[in-house]
Amino acid sequence: MRREIKGKRIGFPVGAVALLGLLVSGSCKFGSPSYTLDVVIEAGITGTPEAGKHTYTELTTVTLNYTAVDIVETVEVLLNGTIRISGTGSVIMYGDGYTLNVSLVDVRGAYKVTMTNANASVPAPDPFIITLTGPNRLSGPFTDERGFHGTWTANSGTLILAYWDWDFYILSMGVLDLGSSAGTFTGAGQSGTWTAVKQ
Repeated sequence: MRREIKGKRIGFPVGAVALLGLLVSGSCKFGSPSYTLDVVIEAGITGTPEAGKHTYTELTTVTLNYTAVDIVETVEVLLNGTIRISGTGSVIMYGDGYTLNVSLVDVRGAYKVTMTNANASVPAPDPFIITLTGPNRLSGPFTDERGFHGTWTANSGTLILAYWDWDFYILSMGVLDLGSSAGTFTGAGQSGTWTAVKQ
């Protein structure tokens, strides 16, 4: 009787060891999946991860560190063509088939501008369309559908619109905030915020 009990007691740890061995071998076989990150980098940009296909295990945090060769340019990263990220940041690998497109920001185009005065008792102008043009990504002229004109610059991450003929209005915001966050303005003795949506 004692031998039988002793045998049962010995048998349990042996079974546990066998189960543990199975789990360890299974974890080696069925561990975290690997996902692919495809990186495409425009000319004029350096940084990491480098262009090409990269493989990471699930939940890996991939650090992004991109800079423009011309330091006054601004770098943006599009994740799967929709999520806009700064040139420095990170991406967590939650799934497969991620694509990063790394490019220099080009603000030229038409935008619908909406302004809000800090002094709510003074009505802001109705929304209007401005069009930024020019020979390069860093500066040029702009026109306002109301007949006004000015000059824009997009240097070192900041966009500034300076009107020539509309009450000394100056509008500014971060280049990467264009289309998503508000900037600030001053002019005609007023100040406030403005947003711009690309048309």
